[in-house]
Amino acid sequence: MLRIYNTLSRSLEEFIPRERGKVYMYNCGLTPYDYPHVGHARSAVIYDVIHRYLEYLGYEVIHISNFTDIDDKIIARSQELGITCEELTQKYIDVYLKDLKALNVKPLYGYPRATEHIKEIIEMVRTLQEKGFAYEISDGVYFEVRKFKDYGKLSHRNLEELRSGARIEVNPEKKDPLDFAIWKKSREGEPSWDSPWGKGRPGWHIECSAMSLHYLGNSFDIHGGGDDLIFPHHENEIAQSEAYTGISPFARYWVHNGMVEIEKEKMSKSLKNFFNLDELLRDYDGEVVRLYLISVSYRKPLSFDIESLEVARKNYEYFNESFLSINEDIERNNKGDVPVEDKILQWRSDFRKAMDDDLNFPVAIALLFDIFKFFNGNKEKISSKEALKLKEFLNEMLGVLGIEHLGERRASVLSSLKDRIMDVIGFLSKNEALRKELSSIDKEMAVNDILQSLVDLRAEMRLRQDFVSADQIRDALKEVGVVLEDTKEGTKYRLVST
Repeated sequence: MLRIYNTLSRSLEEFIPRERGKVYMYNCGLTPYDYPHVGHARSAVIYDVIHRYLEYLGYEVIHISNFTDIDDKIIARSQELGITCEELTQKYIDVYLKDLKALNVKPLYGYPRATEHIKEIIEMVRTLQEKGFAYEISDGVYFEVRKFKDYGKLSHRNLEELRSGARIEVNPEKKDPLDFAIWKKSREGEPSWDSPWGKGRPGWHIECSAMSLHYLGNSFDIHGGGDDLIFPHHENEIAQSEAYTGISPFARYWVHNGMVEIEKEKMSKSLKNFFNLDELLRDYDGEVVRLYLISVSYRKPLSFDIESLEVARKNYEYFNESFLSINEDIERNNKGDVPVEDKILQWRSDFRKAMDDDLNFPVAIALLFDIFKFFNGNKEKISSKEALKLKEFLNEMLGVLGIEHLGERRASVLSSLKDRIMDVIGFLSKNEALRKELSSIDKEMAVNDILQSLVDLRAEMRLRQDFVSADQIRDALKEVGVVLEDTKEGTKYRLVST
């Protein structure tokens, strides 16, 4: 039975969905006013793994994530750039969706936008006002927190504690400093929509409630987001949603991921300490970044640094090489005598145990190391038939973790590099010390065999202390996207274009 930490109860709870066989899931998405950063990627990847694991357990998952495509930051940025809010948000939505694809995040049931649900938002505001939970003042309509008796139940603080700890915008017309805008009356030059309160636009919190209720219904299963959203955003969502519907809970399980931090500070645009995700994905394979983002418990903060990302890259390469070895074992029609079926049963049980224990990604990843270590230590003794069973089981695990392209991208990139590598050989053949050795390399050879020949030739040049020729091989390969790295185990090559 899957047990998941519920922020609302502050405890691990057995996961029991609203409807048998279906899970309704929402996580707060992007405010598209600038390039997405690594923090946005972590949240998307975490809820993607949760989505995948629920499907692995046999559930149909109806999962949506929103775009907040109208707010103060968007208006200010669009005015600064001299473009419309629609032009601005569409640009960054397109970038974000492209980045999600690179990270191998599954397409969702929907990506609703606030501006597409103004009708539902206005209806919600109107009903809250009619029920006495909201009031109108000169700049908008506000939710009155005192009217909702359970306000503070998600953040586990009372009104006085929340007031003392919150950064509250001063407005003498508000009945309570904690009251929050659910409809903002427009100022000159701002986008606006007609409403019973004049032209205006939604407040930040109301849009998530309106969209999640519209698509997922009352008391849906999982509401996710970063732990920085617990208060005020998610607290306010609960208050306005339950006041509107009269049904509690608004969401059955509140799942919050830890922030990505740099030097113990939350990564954010306001602090100007963020790593542009789009740029990062030009230097690192999306599945390497993905592996890094799930390398610690989803509820803990992730300290971001390039050194740790490099460790993830090396781990990914180890997985990749090991997976390729399994494929080679299958193709060789090997007749080994080491059975794997009992091992697979145990590994599957261990994987389920880890994931059922509040989605313990790091333990699941550690299990991958154990499996590949077992194979690499026994590959001459494992038959092709048994290797195929192992590959099929690995594909189960890797499918849940979203690391599904081991071997594929590398083979594709190697194939596309072959002509360029042959050009490198032509260039290097101008060097008298290399010409004879290079003549044995045939274009009909497999590209990885060609690269290994070049690695071996460089090693030979270094033994001869011909460091000029050795460096020439290294530098020429680097020009076409193949980096040579000297390790304790020997020289390995890395494709920077993957």
